[in-house]
Amino acid sequence: MTEPNRVKTGIAGLDDILPGGIPRGNVILVEGAIGTGKTTMGVEFVYRGASQFDEPGIIVVFEVSPDKLMRDALGLGWDLAKLEQQGRLKIVFTTRDVLRQELQQADSVLLDEAAKIGARRIFIDGVGRLVGGNGSLESRSAFHVLTEGLQRENLTALLAVEASSLNGNASASLPEESIADTVIRLRMEDSQRAISRSIEIVKSRGQDFQMGRHSFRILDGKGIQVYRRVQAPRKPSRDRAAAFDPTTRLSSGIPGLDGIINGGYFVGSTTVVAGISGVGKSVMALQFIAEGARRGERSLMLSLDEQVEQIMRNAATVGIDLQAEIKKDLIRLEYEPPQEIEVDAHFHHIEELVKEFKPKRVVIDSLSTYGSNLGTKGRVFRDFFHALVALMKERQIVAVYNHENPEMLGMNSMMGDFAMSSLVDNIVLMNWIELGDSFRLGMTIAKMRANPVDRVTHECEVINGHGMRVLPRALPVRTQPFSAYASLVARSPERRTRGPEGAIPDGSSE
Repeated sequence: MTEPNRVKTGIAGLDDILPGGIPRGNVILVEGAIGTGKTTMGVEFVYRGASQFDEPGIIVVFEVSPDKLMRDALGLGWDLAKLEQQGRLKIVFTTRDVLRQELQQADSVLLDEAAKIGARRIFIDGVGRLVGGNGSLESRSAFHVLTEGLQRENLTALLAVEASSLNGNASASLPEESIADTVIRLRMEDSQRAISRSIEIVKSRGQDFQMGRHSFRILDGKGIQVYRRVQAPRKPSRDRAAAFDPTTRLSSGIPGLDGIINGGYFVGSTTVVAGISGVGKSVMALQFIAEGARRGERSLMLSLDEQVEQIMRNAATVGIDLQAEIKKDLIRLEYEPPQEIEVDAHFHHIEELVKEFKPKRVVIDSLSTYGSNLGTKGRVFRDFFHALVALMKERQIVAVYNHENPEMLGMNSMMGDFAMSSLVDNIVLMNWIELGDSFRLGMTIAKMRANPVDRVTHECEVINGHGMRVLPRALPVRTQPFSAYASLVARSPERRTRGPEGAIPDGSSE
């Protein structure tokens, strides 16, 4: 429940970064350049109060006519006209001079209207020019008179002020900020020709709040959705989450692999399957989620590389009927286009998917696509991946991430530019091995946290209609098994020297 001395804004995500809402009676200054969403935020603040929290409100506008305001609000799913007919909302279209005089009079018509409908909230659009906005003592005094008039009526006021200097990374200070109790700064930020919106709580007297710039969008039919920045701390249970179960394991679904990885992946563990394109990472992922469905466990696969229909086609070629499992609600496939991906909104989407679907297995394909869009040199990708790992561990999900490493032939790094090995529990390396005039598929378990690891390269094969399997170390085949060679991953395989009895040192026969 909302604390009695707090006003819940009702704006999706905003009350999460302003825990419990805003102290009642605060004067809230929303500042930003043209087009950042100030008017939308102010109207939604009043609309949510009137429609959800039994707090009637007043909207004061100077440039936009009430008819246009109502039309635009309908596009966001808000029926202002209906609320006005019910006496829960009042739209006032006036001039700045008239409003200035109204707020200084004890018998103000505006405040009388507010009292008639029992108004608890008010939004005034374009406050800068109402009080002068030049930073002089006169304008500060006028703003102070304005706020006193609003507080006298016990109104929680949201005031929008245009601040053209607040573009991109520029920072500026307005004279009204020192008088306002809560200051919210909206920006439109340019990143490689893409535009994103951000919101920052500069100050809010009487409460704690999450600092930094968070993302937000204005969604048709819904309104504003604020996405907490991915680096922001979540609840303590997530920060302290870990893979703590020492016995329960989930099968990989790959014949021959579970025996190599001690019976499967620990619950809550993080596994990266790394390898050059075409080595079977996606096939392994499909078999992993299909095995979960066979055991009655829910699995989620999130792809940035392939559409859902293409994933289902690929699965069919290895004998997996995803459609049947989707109908049983055991598997869910999600595709999100990687172009212009907004990391805060994307992580919020994953959080909501995990919360609603409650999977035991999650596959994300692929980390390299995230890296190409978010960059690997700064903190953004690492912070995002760290948040993903914490989310999965909190929910005790076995998470498998595919990662394309273009350096696997002649490998000098398991993760390339992705400095994240310390966050990963298990690393499975997939590689092409060149023997004679053909490539053969090799798998090496490079890391298994809290597990014994035999770092031996095993041969694999992918068969249409059946998928991938790990071959035994020695097979009675005409070609030499991997155990007959050394230096496979280094792309310089050498035949092992025969022992005195003609056998290869590890006991395998030619």
